[in-house]
Amino acid sequence: MQVGSLMAAAYLLGLPDHYTSHSFKPLYWRQYVKHVLQHWPQTTESDKLATEENNLVRIQKVNGQYMPMDTIHDYIYWPSELSDICLYDWMNQYEKVRSGNNNNGASHSTKSGSDD
Repeated sequence: MQVGSLMAAAYLLGLPDHYTSHSFKPLYWRQYVKHVLQHWPQTTESDKLATEENNLVRIQKVNGQYMPMDTIHDYIYWPSELSDICLYDWMNQYEKVRSGNNNNGASHSTKSGSDD
């Protein structure tokens, strides 16, 4: 494999080979689309079969009780103060973190440091 002179010079100088000014979070949109399609009028039999697949829900122990943890419900049932934030902005600006004062694995949402 041949390497160009610019790439070789960058490697020898210890320069990175990838530059980006942004960081990205994965958005698993398939579960959101499936949720919307479940509430949309079905037109064909194949559409019905596609939306009837089982959803996986993570379960965590919170205050001695087992609770389902679902990002769709986190978005649907959030406070009215956050109603003007779209799903895309919410996924980019918020992250779920473990509570530091609780040893049972409870988690809550906090705003990340960037306000893009």
